[in-house]
Amino acid sequence: MFESIAWYAPAVAGAIYLLTPFVVHNSFRLVARCRIEATPLDHLPKEISAEIRRRISEFANLGFELVGTFDCGALTNETHSYVAYFCNHTTNEFANVTAMVTLEGSASYFEFSSRFSNGRSIETNTNGILPLMPANPEIRVFRFASVEEPRTLLQLHRQLTEKYAPGLCALGEPREPEIQRYVRTIERSGPRLVEAGYMKADENGDAFRLTWKGAIRTAWLGLWPVTFFRRTIHRHAMQLELQSLQTHTETALQKA
Repeated sequence: MFESIAWYAPAVAGAIYLLTPFVVHNSFRLVARCRIEATPLDHLPKEISAEIRRRISEFANLGFELVGTFDCGALTNETHSYVAYFCNHTTNEFANVTAMVTLEGSASYFEFSSRFSNGRSIETNTNGILPLMPANPEIRVFRFASVEEPRTLLQLHRQLTEKYAPGLCALGEPREPEIQRYVRTIERSGPRLVEAGYMKADENGDAFRLTWKGAIRTAWLGLWPVTFFRRTIHRHAMQLELQSLQTHTETALQKA
C-alpha cells in the first residue's frame, strides 16, 4: 500500500505540473483598458466598504486626502477590483487601499508609493501575494505583509525612498485626475509583458492572453512547493531590508 502511494504521489504531482499550464493558458485574461468608475462607499460591497472606512481616518491623520473610491471592474478573469485612492499634495506621496473579490472571497491591502524625477517609482505595501509575472524594473516594490498600521508602513516607505532615491524629487499629479496615475500603472502592464514574450494581445484588442511561456511561468510559480519557497525567500529578503534600514538610520544619526 505504502509503495503504491510512494509511486502515485510523484506521478500525480507531475501530472498537475504538466496540465496546469494548459488550464491557465486557456483561461487567464488581463484587460487592456482599466475603465474605472467613481463609486460612493455605500455602493461598494459591505466588507470592502468597512475596510476602506476604517482606513480613511488613519490616512487623513498622516496627511493624505481621499481622492475617491473607485470600481475597477474585472481586471483579470473571475476577479473584481476596487480601490480607494489618497494623495499627500505636500510630499507628493500617494496611497491606496486595494481590494479584490474572487470566487474564494475578498482580500485587501494598503500601499504607499512615490514617483521620482528619474522615472523610477518606489512602492511599499502589505500585499502578501507575490506576483507571478516579472516585475517592472522601473518600479521597486517592497512587501511587508505583517505590518498592520499605515503609520508604520509610511515610516518604512520614507526610509526606503531615502535609501534608494536619495536627493531625487518626488513628482505629483494635477488635482482631480490623480487616479489616472493608478490607471496608467495598470494599463502599462500588458504591453510590457507582451514585449517580454509572456502575453499577447487578444484578437479584438480588449485584453491580453498568456503565451505558452507566460502560462508555464504563471502555473509553475503558483503551485506548491514553489509557492512555499518563494514566500520563504521573500520574507528573508524583507527581513534583511529592515535590518539594513536600521543600520542606515543609525549611520545617518551618527553622521548628524
